Amino acid sequence: MKRVKLPRRIVATILLLQLVAVVAQSQKRGTLTQSEAVALAEQFIAQNGYTDLPPDKTKLTHETIEWESDVDTMLQQRHDTLERSAYGFRSGRKGSEQGWTVVFRYKHPGDRRMQSNGRAVTMNLDGSKPRVEHVDFILRYATKL
Repeated sequence: MKRVKLPRRIVATILLLQLVAVVAQSQKRGTLTQSEAVALAEQFIAQNGYTDLPPDKTKLTHETIEWESDVDTMLQQRHDTLERSAYGFRSGRKGSEQGWTVVFRYKHPGDRRMQSNGRAVTMNLDGSKPRVEHVDFILRYATKL
């Protein structure tokens, strides 16, 4: 079989087009702005039943320590525990990972500890892998919105 030798210009053009395609693809999954991360987190806690809004049972995410097999019981325990609007945010995730942390205040804080703490939604920089952290977040460590 005869090997075809392509001119350097054609090879360079093909490589450039491949590079442009890779960059364009990575920009589609680019970094969220702070306001986009907050909006995503607010939507996430609502659809997962933490606010006074009805949850979206088709998009539920379990916390790492939730063992409740009955979804209705789990949602009953979560219902209306957090304010709808985010309190604050931080750049980064738990463990110094890159991403976003968006913090919510408890809606009905019973004791002093709950008044100074909240819950955090963490996600990657592009908004992927959102989750509610199971430990409280100390509100003073968040940049208030």
